Amino acid sequence: VFFASCSAQGAMSEAKKTPKFLKAGKVVLLLNGRMAGKKAVIVKTFDDGTADRPYGHCLVAGIMKYPLKVTKKMSEKKRTKRSRIKPFIKSVNYNHVMPTRYTMDVDLKSVVTADIVGSSNPTARQSCRKEVKKSLEEKYAASLASGKNKWFFQKLRF
Repeated sequence: VFFASCSAQGAMSEAKKTPKFLKAGKVVLLLNGRMAGKKAVIVKTFDDGTADRPYGHCLVAGIMKYPLKVTKKMSEKKRTKRSRIKPFIKSVNYNHVMPTRYTMDVDLKSVVTADIVGSSNPTARQSCRKEVKKSLEEKYAASLASGKNKWFFQKLRF
């Protein structure tokens, strides 16, 4: 009787899966490579991998160059220049991202796709980066007014 209950309990624990916390919109820090220490947002996840990347990975869009500090007494021209963002798009192994408690509601699924990120066509990647730049700069302008997502647009100090 005791053994039967143990095996039934084991089957129940196998049925329970760990919840997925790396979802689209989650803010992550990149740990390896040229973008190490940079913040990014997950656009799409591939938990089971793909044919060319047979491991869990995700598409991320992040900030390569962060906006500079802006004050009230600066001219409008100077404010817009200092509010510029240089983005990047990348496919990253789950082992090389550190999730944070933050999420961002940026809709980039239609812009950043796996075939654009993995393609050898530089003009497609450039146009994708321009769309991401526009989207992130709009979010940054909104965050200046509301204070929401403020941490994402600041350089990580470590």
